[in-house]
Amino acid sequence: MEGITLPKSIRLILTSHSSVLLLLLIMVETTLAADTVLGPSSAYLCFDESRWGKSIRGIGDCDKAIADNELLSKRDLAATYSNRGIIYSANGIYDLAIRDHSRAIEIRPLLGQAIVNRGNVYFRMGEYEEAVANYDQALQISGSANATTYLNRGLALLEMKSFEQAKASFEQARALNPSSRQIVELPEGVEAP
Repeated sequence: MEGITLPKSIRLILTSHSSVLLLLLIMVETTLAADTVLGPSSAYLCFDESRWGKSIRGIGDCDKAIADNELLSKRDLAATYSNRGIIYSANGIYDLAIRDHSRAIEIRPLLGQAIVNRGNVYFRMGEYEEAVANYDQALQISGSANATTYLNRGLALLEMKSFEQAKASFEQARALNPSSRQIVELPEGVEAP
């Protein structure tokens, strides 16, 4: 899944029902590609490059794999489009990133990771309503409900000033991953900045 480019950590202060403040630390992690493509192929090299943030080198490998699409399964072809979309997005080429994630979704409509990745591109573009729509779509797909998607959704809602919905999304993230270091309870008396 593609990460959202934010400062190394963002502190979001929320008030819970028990008046305990929650500090949500969002650490930008290495991006995760849509699927793993195995073997020493252009598709694998594309996948490998998609994990390295700003690397543009992998686009040629992605292009080659897509051009040789008869050698790829539908699963791997969709993953390769989404992986190339990750690379485009990391380099600020958002229109091509949206195009590639959308193509991946056309090939495999239930590919939740590509839907989340497309939502992350919209987030980077400041189109938060589109981002939330994509996160919601991904969350409706069986097996796609994960803490990161809820965190990203919460961040987009926060940007939209939908504080209660953002809080609910963050709480859902915590429920899915209670041991996460991304959400830390602070003692009472800690003031919001």
